[in-house]
Amino acid sequence: MIDGKSYTSDYFLGRTGGLSMVKAYVLIKMESGKEDEVTREIMKLPVTEEAHTVFGMYDLVAEIRGRDMETLVEFITQKIRRIPGIADTQTLLVVDVELDMSSRLAS
Repeated sequence: MIDGKSYTSDYFLGRTGGLSMVKAYVLIKMESGKEDEVTREIMKLPVTEEAHTVFGMYDLVAEIRGRDMETLVEFITQKIRRIPGIADTQTLLVVDVELDMSSRLAS
């Protein structure tokens, strides 16, 4: 539920009429010892496609998709940043078209 409204995952994933999708990567710093809980909560969100634990400045990278920018902003500000154990986030908005790497690898 966001702002008192209830939505299905189809709404967030743009499955309600073939609308284009907005994609972003959320880089997440977590409090020590909270990795499992934060990852579980991130994976419960209907906008989360994948999440990977990483080493470096950030602890987790989540790939999220939504029907529009407003959907992603709502999830990032109202859901992701409010998960207990998250210390900081950095969001990278994807602006290019995905490439099919399989054709490149076959060459």
